[in-house]
Order: sequence, then structure tokens, then C-alpha cells
Amino acid sequence: MITNSLISITGAVAAVVISLVGARHNFRYNILLQNRKLKEDHYVAYLEALHNLSTQNINREFGEKFVMARSKLLIIADENVIKEMLSYEHNVFGKEDLNQVHDIYLTALITAIRHDLKLVDKDFPKINFKKL
Repeated sequence: MITNSLISITGAVAAVVISLVGARHNFRYNILLQNRKLKEDHYVAYLEALHNLSTQNINREFGEKFVMARSKLLIIADENVIKEMLSYEHNVFGKEDLNQVHDIYLTALITAIRHDLKLVDKDFPKINFKKL
């Protein structure tokens, strides 16, 4: 009788411990997924604002959206993404005739964003914004 009670209590304790470990793991995984989704949304907003600003850099609304998207990235983005973003801005903004240089810095920025989102590619191509 005591053995049966001891086995039942041990089983109940083990079930509770396993449930707690599973719940903790599930909670952490959900936090990671939410963080990734938040980063994706901010990266998309930043690239959209950058694209709009590059097509019409005299439009005040596009400039304001870009600054807001950039500010949000400074909070949420990975350190390497921030470094590449600042490098892109420093080496491209306000410069003339930068097609080749622009493409190199833009590709480095996009690669850093993809790496932060765990979207690592082999032989990622050099990219650029196409003007229509």
C-alpha cells in the first residue's frame, strides 16, 4: 500500500514537473516568435520607407516615415543591422553618382537583416533599388 502511494505521488510530481518544463519551453518559444514577427514588421517598414525616400527624397512625408522607421530599428534591430544601416547612411546619403557604392552598402544592409531573421542564403546576389 505504501509502495503504491509512493509510486502515485512520484508519478504525479513527475507529471507536474514535465508540465512546467513544457509550459516554460512553450512560453519562451512564443516570445521568440513574437520578437521575430516584430522585427519582420519593422524591417519591412524601414525598407519601404527607404524605397519611398529614394524615389522621392523631396517628399516630407516620406522623410518623416523613414526617420520613424529608422528610430524603431534602433530599438529592435540586431547590432550588426544597426552598424550596416549607419554605414549605409554615412556612405550613401547625400552623395552623388553612387550606383556601384550604393549597391554594395544596400546589399550588406539587406544581408544583415536577413541574417538577423535567420534567413541565411548562399551566394546572396548584389541588390539595388531600380528606378522606373
